[in-house]
Amino acid sequence: MKKRIGVLCSLLAAVLVMTACTATVAPAGGTAAAPQASAPAAGAKVFKIGAASVPGEVMYDADELFCKLVTERSNGELQFDFYGGEQLGSDSVMLEGMQTNLVQGVGDSIDIYASYSADLNIMSMAFAFESTEHLYKYLESDYGKEALGKLEDQGFHIVNYHFEKNPRCFFGKKPITSPDDMKGMKFRIPNIPIWEKNFSTLGAVPTVIAWSEYTYALQQGVVDGGECTYENIVPMGFYEYCKYYTMVEYAYPLECICMATEAWNSLTPEQQALVEECAEEASQYFNEHVKTAWEADKQVLLDNGCEFVEFDKNLFIDAMAPLAPKLESEGFWDTAGLYDYVQSLR
Repeated sequence: MKKRIGVLCSLLAAVLVMTACTATVAPAGGTAAAPQASAPAAGAKVFKIGAASVPGEVMYDADELFCKLVTERSNGELQFDFYGGEQLGSDSVMLEGMQTNLVQGVGDSIDIYASYSADLNIMSMAFAFESTEHLYKYLESDYGKEALGKLEDQGFHIVNYHFEKNPRCFFGKKPITSPDDMKGMKFRIPNIPIWEKNFSTLGAVPTVIAWSEYTYALQQGVVDGGECTYENIVPMGFYEYCKYYTMVEYAYPLECICMATEAWNSLTPEQQALVEECAEEASQYFNEHVKTAWEADKQVLLDNGCEFVEFDKNLFIDAMAPLAPKLESEGFWDTAGLYDYVQSLR
């Protein structure tokens, strides 16, 4: 195992060196060009900040803004170089990179950290939460704080998790009005085990596809549909291959900015305060733009022949009802009765 980890770290280090040497900067919201790290100021600490988001996505712009603000406001002490579009690897590779400080930070969905703190899995259970406010109540509770605290011991320091995405919807090449329509459907999911449980429970055939390969998988028929937050439909081009959208709001996801604990601890208290300030400013930018972007994107969908499908949300909720006790019995979270506790916060 040690040999395997050593080889992985060596390969990741080589990728990061090559990325830093060969990438080119893309303007916020621009075309899919890879970022180029500018020459650091003399004596500046250089940090590689990765993300899965691609140009055109609001989180890409927010991550890029965060890095720009830190670099500009640190008076030459810090340089945060942003690498979007999975240039530093998939989510799992970037997280492994943070644990060895080969990657110093990631701007991405907070639920990708559930592999390191099981009680965070509850955030990804379909229909467990009724709103973003409900999710915040959990994260700010003693249980939520304990779950986030476990990340610190494993090399992850959450700087800010207030990036409020739109709710998640389903989409496909045929209408999805009820779980019956999902039976046998090849449905794209990320490499997160609880997602497999969600969509197999709804009758679909969960198929793991990297975010960067999602659109191509739809084009090639590898998958018949999937899910995402509203604001990703147009930038990712999903509407070109899937014309039916079920705005079922089955989850209320948050993005976050996380730093490697080693990198975070290398900062002075003043520098840490600056990073927190810039992350909060980036989250405000994200929250303002993510809503307005969706209002414009709705028209793009309609102009391209897409349909918003009518559905009965209770049919999906009822289909998911048996899953919570199964997840707890299979160890998807550590705290007994966690699902019931979350429901008590409604």
